[in-house]
Amino acid sequence: MRKPCSTPRSAQAFGILTAALVGGLALAAGGCGALNSSFLALFDFGEGISLSTIPNSPGFVVVTFVNNAEVDERLVSFLAPQLELTGAETRALQPRVRMRVRITFRDGTFQTVEMISGSRSFVEPGADAASLPDLNQNDLTTVVAQCDVASVEVEPGSSIEVFVPVTLTAFELVETDTEGGGVTTEFQPRETRVPQFVALATDTVDADGNILIRSNIGVRDIPVPTTNVICGSIVAITMTGVLTVPFLDVVGANEPSFDRDDVETVALIGGRYAFKVSVQ
Repeated sequence: MRKPCSTPRSAQAFGILTAALVGGLALAAGGCGALNSSFLALFDFGEGISLSTIPNSPGFVVVTFVNNAEVDERLVSFLAPQLELTGAETRALQPRVRMRVRITFRDGTFQTVEMISGSRSFVEPGADAASLPDLNQNDLTTVVAQCDVASVEVEPGSSIEVFVPVTLTAFELVETDTEGGGVTTEFQPRETRVPQFVALATDTVDADGNILIRSNIGVRDIPVPTTNVICGSIVAITMTGVLTVPFLDVVGANEPSFDRDDVETVALIGGRYAFKVSVQ
């Protein structure tokens, strides 16, 4: 099974592409040879690296994950002061998102890579960092594969996940008997959900496509497989949307919370997103 080349350090290209080489020709070390001339303008090879030393090669396909999602202002207002973030750090916040991407080659072999992007330190101060190793792993937003690529898609059967950075309290509306024989209702806490990655769900629709339950991703906004990728292509999976968490204002706590019997609110925990797959 062949392996795509991953690039651990980032440099911007065309405003969306992130890719790099570290300590010389890391691609060659990964067994992928060298970039063909059509890709030379996309990469920052660093000082002391001469383009003339790069041999000719059959070519490559770049697969990149572009995270253009934002964080909801209310969530920022709740959590940012606790983290003592600067204005610049606050403006740079992005949801932490991970997905598994399968690159299938024309000979039927494939390689799956986990792509991850977003703010790693945007999590409530009381969270146990040791229990969140995936939150702290290095970003991987771009891989380079030899160009006999047949298709690029989110790994079948896997979920795209977003990190919810705060503890959520689930409430239930219960009836309580009063001394006078009456009944009163009030919200009572039932469970808490610690900061964690949650799987994004697609809208539930009926046979006519009408939305029954609005969730994290619309049925027209899921990332679709890309086939017949030609050599020299850049396959970009672009994500837009907003990370949100609910606040059950009626309990008066001004903390992330929800009514666990409110199906619509529960379905939208983590936010609302759209994905677009483009080939350049």
